[in-house]
Amino acid sequence: MKKKYFIAIYIFWVSLLIYIFFRLIHPTTPDLNLTASTQFEKSNQAFITWVEPYTNMTFVQLPKSCFDMGSPLNEKDRGDDEGPVHSVCLDTFWISNTEVTIEQFQKFIHETNYKTQAETEGFSWGYDGKWRKRSGYHWKKPGFEQANHHPVVHVTYKDAMEMARWLSGLRRRFSLPTEAQWEYACRAKTKSGRYFGNDIYKTCEYANVADSSIKKRYPAWTVHPCNDTFLFTAPVASLKPNNFGLFDMLGNVWEWCLDPYVHQAYINPQTPTNVKRDQTPVVIRGGSWYSRPKFVRCANRDYVGSFDRRSSDLGFRLVMHLRD
Repeated sequence: MKKKYFIAIYIFWVSLLIYIFFRLIHPTTPDLNLTASTQFEKSNQAFITWVEPYTNMTFVQLPKSCFDMGSPLNEKDRGDDEGPVHSVCLDTFWISNTEVTIEQFQKFIHETNYKTQAETEGFSWGYDGKWRKRSGYHWKKPGFEQANHHPVVHVTYKDAMEMARWLSGLRRRFSLPTEAQWEYACRAKTKSGRYFGNDIYKTCEYANVADSSIKKRYPAWTVHPCNDTFLFTAPVASLKPNNFGLFDMLGNVWEWCLDPYVHQAYINPQTPTNVKRDQTPVVIRGGSWYSRPKFVRCANRDYVGSFDRRSSDLGFRLVMHLRD
């Protein structure tokens, strides 16, 4: 009897371990605890969302699709690196509906004891009428008042990728978005220069940008003809989302992309995996609280000169892929 009992126990535990192993290797959609109840302004489509359980980051599923990347020749403020317009097809991916917040970044720091490059090197770039190195500036000391739900700033490309690596596991892979993923997410099926249309007076309903409030402090600035009520960063999701339910795709903080910057990239498009990873400069997208109208467009491409760059208007959001 004892022998049969131990054999039964052995079979039970072996079966359980095999079940767990195959669930990890072959994840199924129901395990994501998805919801499709959220519908977004100007859109009849419901998007599937998933909440990452530890950081509470909400990811929106963007199904496989093609879109026209770049800006037409007649778009106001168009840069010559934004063309030619070309078709890009993307596989399904998930993107966080907001920029990574201080609270979410803090959970990564708490679990890993990671030190950002600004902390280890003792400085970052801040603005006080002029961009300059500021001793002691980092994600906890940005140079202006922030709270938990503000976007984290003073983070480098490496800092962002380390958080993505920490979140990744057997079943999911997190990363910075490629330029193409970022622009598709920003446009949200629209064709205009901005996802809310070309009426620049509506900008402050959707984006925290250089506006009339900051012009009082810096009179020489070129600003938007509106007031978003925020001088520096705003709490994420303070303003209206785009048609995919994504907040602050324009304005608030610049966002790191995966790609090194190549001025003529659209003439011979490549995926980031085909580009040398040690190349600089690096693409950033979306504009920030500091940005004038030229930079607050879905097709606008900008860059910083180093993977180590950090500043008070530069943050990030993440994308997620399910592993095969």
